Amino acid sequence: MNFNSTKILLANTMMIGVIMVNCSNNWISMWMGLELVLMSFIPMMQNENLLSSEAMIKYFIVQSIASTMFLFSITIMLVGDSMMTGLNEIIMTTSMLIKLGSAPFHSWVIMVVEPLGIFPLTTMLTIMKLPPMIVMHHVSTKFLTIPILLGMIISSVACLNQTSIRKTLGYSSIYNMSLMMIILPSFIETVLFLSIYTLMMILLAKSISTMKINYINQMISNNFNNWISMTLWLNMLSMAGFPPLMGFFMKLMVMQKAINENQTLMLFILIVTSMLVLLFYMRMTFTSMMTFNSFKKWMFLTNPLNQFLFVLNILTTPILCSSMINL
Repeated sequence: MNFNSTKILLANTMMIGVIMVNCSNNWISMWMGLELVLMSFIPMMQNENLLSSEAMIKYFIVQSIASTMFLFSITIMLVGDSMMTGLNEIIMTTSMLIKLGSAPFHSWVIMVVEPLGIFPLTTMLTIMKLPPMIVMHHVSTKFLTIPILLGMIISSVACLNQTSIRKTLGYSSIYNMSLMMIILPSFIETVLFLSIYTLMMILLAKSISTMKINYINQMISNNFNNWISMTLWLNMLSMAGFPPLMGFFMKLMVMQKAINENQTLMLFILIVTSMLVLLFYMRMTFTSMMTFNSFKKWMFLTNPLNQFLFVLNILTTPILCSSMINL
């Protein structure tokens, strides 16, 4: 991605939209913030890929439908009919689930991710999730049990059949959105979860863009040094929730919340689907490890940045442990 002045301006307006949703005290301002985020992000999706225009149109149509539903629910609220309160909460929650790309409204995410560049993809799967989460935090979360269970089951099973890295990250995002919705009543924990997930996604995206990997089988034939390969493995294991890396503490936080609230079924599904998530990330990790011993002698030359990225996952783990104990 070229950081021209237009895209820097769009990034700024997108963050203004996120802040606007977070700081609003009425629904109309939240809707305006969501629209600002949407309009700022769509031009960022444009790249050399011919299918990126199609992805932009699909993304715009889906988000427009969700925004219209959100505006409709605000209109019902303004009428002030107490009989419509339950229906209004269902419509508002549904509109935010569509915006998030959470199950059972996840199909558009998989269609949109493939033509995107790494930077817009990372933005869409991390920062773009915050405004809908803020709105859902203000709405009752009693309707979220079925979407959470569906999200964990569908994403973990569907990803076993994927060879594309971008689709794998898309399904992983759907899975992590379900985990975030479990801890949604506690906003501090939700923001902490999203912050850790964003950091892991940035590290993984940096490794993928450096190695120019689009499909799993391309990992076998890469000619990069061991530091870059080990950074990729470590980030993938962290995304899978492998202890003692960052991703494990995210899942531990969610499990603790489920135990405290006696959500036995949700905890059981979470543990079972975590094994499937670990399975497909371990498959990618072992695919890249197959050529570990057949490297060339000039591959010993290392880049300090790659060493830093490699160590970052381990260094931040004790900090996260202490912060979670204090919660």
